[in-house]
Amino acid sequence: MQPVKIMIVEDDPQQAALLQDMLLEQDYEITGIAGTLPEALKLFYTQPPDLVIIDVYLHGKRDGITFATQINESGDMQKPFIFLTSAADRTTFEAARLTTPFSYLLKPFNELELQYAMELAIERSAGADSGQFTATAEKHTVLIHDFFFVKNGNTLAKIMLDDILYIEVEGKYCKIVAGKEKYLVQQPLKLLLERLPEQQFIRVHRNFMVNIRSVMKLNLQENEIVLSGGQSILYSRRYLDSFLHLFDVLK
Repeated sequence: MQPVKIMIVEDDPQQAALLQDMLLEQDYEITGIAGTLPEALKLFYTQPPDLVIIDVYLHGKRDGITFATQINESGDMQKPFIFLTSAADRTTFEAARLTTPFSYLLKPFNELELQYAMELAIERSAGADSGQFTATAEKHTVLIHDFFFVKNGNTLAKIMLDDILYIEVEGKYCKIVAGKEKYLVQQPLKLLLERLPEQQFIRVHRNFMVNIRSVMKLNLQENEIVLSGGQSILYSRRYLDSFLHLFDVLK
């Protein structure tokens, strides 16, 4: 599990330090702090974040909006961002709105307001139709590209898809096993399978889905799959052909 990487664009050192402390308290990772437009662009491309928090005004200019416009045009590197500002006028808001931020915070804000804004930004950037999995009231996971954002308590963390060993049905939930970590998700296995890369995750039993990159051995006599973490799960003959089809088998 990896922390969510946050980049801060803020020209006031005290405000930047306060914001950084709030984020570190919530177990986020700070990639860096930029106080000017050139610094922000350099930091964004050299240490890509998962989410950017941008002050609208940098040294009296709307360079935060300029920066947001440029990262919106960065193709595959485009990231969700949150605006923050002490300017409450409608003109500033409308100018910022054109860049489609994922949230908009007015200074001064508190830690809870920041936390909620960030969670909404991440969930909106994923989109409900492109992979949001609803779990218990205390946990949520959102699939973006090749990793999950996982909400656990008051923090968000990343789980890389490659780190997932298998997913198992557990009552009304599915248990995602990633290394030594386990997460319960309130979604059926079939729905998770539809939302994960089909060339990487495959159903091998009515109760199991496996990451084929974690497969180390296949015991044909015991109907057992041995994974890279040392775990063993059962497979069903019903799914064997489709499972073997993904591998080059030398005889």
